[in-house]
Amino acid sequence: MTNHTADVPPPAPAWRGFHHVALVTRDLDATIGFYRDVLGMEVVFVAPAGELHGRHGAVRPGGDPDRPGLHFFEYPRAPRFGPNDRSLEGAVFDPGATFLSHISLALPDEAAGVALHELLTRHGVRTTPIMDQGPFRNMSFMDNNGMSLEAAWPKESMTSTRVAPTIA
Repeated sequence: MTNHTADVPPPAPAWRGFHHVALVTRDLDATIGFYRDVLGMEVVFVAPAGELHGRHGAVRPGGDPDRPGLHFFEYPRAPRFGPNDRSLEGAVFDPGATFLSHISLALPDEAAGVALHELLTRHGVRTTPIMDQGPFRNMSFMDNNGMSLEAAWPKESMTSTRVAPTIA
C-alpha cells in the first residue's frame, strides 16, 4: 500500500489581506497630521521611542479595527523627500532606488474619488488626473514625505462624465 499523503501539498495560509505597511518618516508629527488632517484617517496610536526604535504611530484608512493600516517609524536619517522634490509622475511611474512604488488606498465610489481630488486640491496637494484603469479608476498624489499614494475605486460605481486618458 502506498502512502499518498506525502504527495499532497500543505494548504495555503488563510491570508486575510494586509495587516499593516511599515514605513519611515523623519517627522512623525507632520506625517500623522497629514494623514489625519488632510486625508481624514483615524489615528490608531502614537507611541514613544523604545529600546529598539524611535517614536512610531499608525493611521487607519478604515476597515478592520484589528489592523493598524499604515505604521510609521520616526527615523532621523530617513531619506529626505518632500512632495515638491520630484515630479508626481516620476514618483508614481519611475520611483527610482526604492522598494516602494506606491500605496493604494481603496475608496467606495467615484463620488468619493472626486471629493478626495477636491480636498487635496484645497490643501495644495498635487494629483494626477483621475484615470481609467480597466475595472477601476484612480489618481495618484504624494504625502508630506514625498511618498507616492494612490486612491482607487471600482469603475462600476462611476457617476461622473469626466474621463481621463488611460496611462499604461
